[in-house]
Amino acid sequence: MIKLGIIGWRGLVGSVFLNRIKNSFINKHCEIFLFSTNKILIKNNVFNAFDTKILLNMNILVCCQGSDYTKNILKKIKTKKWKGYWIDSSSFLRMNNESLIVLDPLNKNLINKSLKNKKFFAGANCTVSLALLLFKNFLNLNLIEWISSSSYQAISGAGSKLISETIGEINSTKNLQTNLLSLEKSIKLSFNKKIPMVFNAKPWIDKKVNFGQTKEEWKSSSEASKILGEKINIDSNCVRITSLRCHSQYFLFKIKKNLHLNNIYEILNDKYVYLVKNDENHSKNILTPYNVCGKLKIFAGRIKKSLFDNKIFSLFSVGDQLLWGAAEPIKRFTEILLNFIL
Repeated sequence: MIKLGIIGWRGLVGSVFLNRIKNSFINKHCEIFLFSTNKILIKNNVFNAFDTKILLNMNILVCCQGSDYTKNILKKIKTKKWKGYWIDSSSFLRMNNESLIVLDPLNKNLINKSLKNKKFFAGANCTVSLALLLFKNFLNLNLIEWISSSSYQAISGAGSKLISETIGEINSTKNLQTNLLSLEKSIKLSFNKKIPMVFNAKPWIDKKVNFGQTKEEWKSSSEASKILGEKINIDSNCVRITSLRCHSQYFLFKIKKNLHLNNIYEILNDKYVYLVKNDENHSKNILTPYNVCGKLKIFAGRIKKSLFDNKIFSLFSVGDQLLWGAAEPIKRFTEILLNFIL
């Protein structure tokens, strides 16, 4: 049996990953070990995530603990000549030359080639995975000239801490007056100098990289290009909203030839995409984060041709950032890796 260790299994991504592998090919061929950084939980069948002796005995380690943990522990087990495979959900390894970003519907050929000489693998940024899956057929047909995106990202993308803070903010506003002006004044008094997430949007995610661009926005083109193995032009603006676990994205994109709107629908139609009719009823009732939660498909709608350029189109998409945005790519890669090892 292959020894598979899962680190960070209680977190948002880790718990979804653990749920996805139940009754799967992975569960049948692996002896699963759970690791925790919480001392209270380290007992019975839960092991110390800082105990390198136990970690070194694993054939595969799936880490959903975050960049700081990976940066600390991976260095230690590498110096001890660990022979296993490390699969990471955080951003730490993504742009490292030793690693490959895995998204098998887009780069299975690169994955198969790298299995012979790479030991470190990472899932992509959530909005990158969701965007590339949506545009998969356009990319395969070499139709994309450029993409401009605006992402409206769920609070789960910032972890359980922001979810707890936002729920606390919601609870603190329950007894406030519903008159708009009174409510606005009460909220400002309640939160004083703190900028709340509730009833708000925050148009800055992660730290500044360059030219006023945030790291989250920089990932769009850089990570996508590494996944595809070639340069792709994606310009993005990332905003945090109070959606729970689904990221929405508005795309403006230019293609390399004149196509009818019906052709765009035909190309988008894919097993990973659910197309939503562009009318008021379907858009309001289907194309929403609330409706998409827990679903594997990327929902796409509001598909339109530009009034000013026949090669420019726009659309709006919604995808579960804990599934295809995080846990699903590493779950699928783990299956690919097992097939390679066995």
